[in-house]
Amino acid sequence: MRMLLTSGGLRPGPVLDALVALLGKPLSESRIAVIADAMLPFPGDKSMMLRHFDQNRSLGWAEFDVLSLFSGPRSVIESRLRSADVIFGYGGSNHWLAHAWRTNGFAPLLRELLDEKVYVGQSAGSMIFSTNHAAAVDAFDDHEEVEMLQLPEVAAAAPLVDWVVLCHLGAAFMPDDAETWAAEGTAKLGAPVWFLDDESALLVRDPAADPEVVSGGHWIRYDATGAIVDSH
Repeated sequence: MRMLLTSGGLRPGPVLDALVALLGKPLSESRIAVIADAMLPFPGDKSMMLRHFDQNRSLGWAEFDVLSLFSGPRSVIESRLRSADVIFGYGGSNHWLAHAWRTNGFAPLLRELLDEKVYVGQSAGSMIFSTNHAAAVDAFDDHEEVEMLQLPEVAAAAPLVDWVVLCHLGAAFMPDDAETWAAEGTAKLGAPVWFLDDESALLVRDPAADPEVVSGGHWIRYDATGAIVDSH
């Protein structure tokens, strides 16, 4: 398994270097499939998403595919995913992205792809693998988003790890008391939480082991009581 769970996506520095090392070949010889579903339920301007896609594309991939898990026949979507070297889960709603994998019957395929490909998550794309996915809705008060999406069920796409990832630590749009919010939510959750800034990522090779931190920035690790056990 080679999973790189990022907050801010791929950008020059330690996170991008880690991806190239995981691939074992340059990006110019690698194909990426970007899954856009997490952002698609939200109305309004998508200029930021397009800028992110263009920044990612400009890294020099051999092939840059963008798809939705609802975008065509199952066989065609599966073929596109299997032909990629990197499966990239873009940001938006982690709940909708997990729903997209499950409702289309692609969750077993995702588990298979995680053993064959490099998976990269950006924000929501990094947040779909926790056994505590549903419990985090209460702990971090995500009810408004879940209600907006009209989801009949909230669950992980692939429940592999017992910890939860929070993203965008220190971002301008985050509240000033974000670290307190994260600590209090973690204590309610009763499970470990990683809070990453946009220069940080978690490298997962074995879901049963602690992830490796890849970072050129700031991150915090909380234990199940909400206490900080490690940070940088």
